[in-house]
Amino acid sequence: MKILAAIDSFKGSATSEQLNTAALSGVLTVFPDLQVQSIPIADGGEGVLDVLAHQENAIRKTTQTTDLLGRQLEAPYLLLGDTAIIESAKIIGIDLITVGPESISRATTFGLGAVVQSAIQAGARTIIVSLGGTGTSDGGQGFLKSLEATDLSGVTLIGASDVTNPYYGENGAATIFAAQKGATTGQITQFNARDARFAQEILKNRGIDLQKIPGAGAAGGLGGAIVLLGGQLISGLELIADLVHLEQAISESDLVLTGEGHLDHQSCQGKVVSGVAKLAKKHGKPCVALVGSRSDDLGMLENDLTAAFSIQTGPISLDDAIMTQTTLKNMANTAKNVVRLIESFRR
Repeated sequence: MKILAAIDSFKGSATSEQLNTAALSGVLTVFPDLQVQSIPIADGGEGVLDVLAHQENAIRKTTQTTDLLGRQLEAPYLLLGDTAIIESAKIIGIDLITVGPESISRATTFGLGAVVQSAIQAGARTIIVSLGGTGTSDGGQGFLKSLEATDLSGVTLIGASDVTNPYYGENGAATIFAAQKGATTGQITQFNARDARFAQEILKNRGIDLQKIPGAGAAGGLGGAIVLLGGQLISGLELIADLVHLEQAISESDLVLTGEGHLDHQSCQGKVVSGVAKLAKKHGKPCVALVGSRSDDLGMLENDLTAAFSIQTGPISLDDAIMTQTTLKNMANTAKNVVRLIESFRR
């Protein structure tokens, strides 16, 4: 039996590579002769650079810019041939600030522009910006301002996202995401009104309707800004899956292990577990999700996953649960028991 591990990072706890290694190490303690393969994976949020750094042609670059509060920052990005990969979370990430009304009022996407400019100077002709994990809700206007004088002709700009929210409105950037970034109810109303006015001006003056573009509300409206710069928005998971040849690896495996920090009915919307499970189902492979926690209701995921298990072994506080050592130990133990069960039936 050949086992593939493609587990998303558990935010604030462990990376995709660490989790894959833990799961497969646990399996090998019981079945040392099994074939195993690890493919680090991400969906357009945090961890994109860590995942793609394993590509043979990956070159790590850095450049000076500012973070979402205007503080000096040395920002990393990757070059894969003439394609640059920029992870927004490394520059304007929510983990870089203490969330609250004051920080969200100041947070800007402006610093991303300098990284795009550096990538162009380094020879990139395609620039992929992952949009997840940001702490901004400026409608992407900082990013637009930072690139006002930049020649983007001949450059393909792509936003990779795991959400499809519109630019404003009841499912828009501010309404759905600003609260978790520290915004008050009043600020959310203010941001939403600002975004609506801006979108209506764009529709009137340029004929572009941001409300009809899935993902325009990603990263606090950064998705919309990418579109206005002539770029396109795509599924982050599909992009990364293609780059790491995920489908081929699944087709050659007998069991697929996947997972993420928290699994619920929303996980079917462009998240790693959903994408991996669909590919496994396409190729007739069993797929088991090993997660930090899970809801009773997994929605459409129930149709694609073979099973889903929380790796926790008993009642535990969140602070204790997300300790890296605890997470990796529990991941190894759970994976070992899942494979032990499957092997008992196979034999």
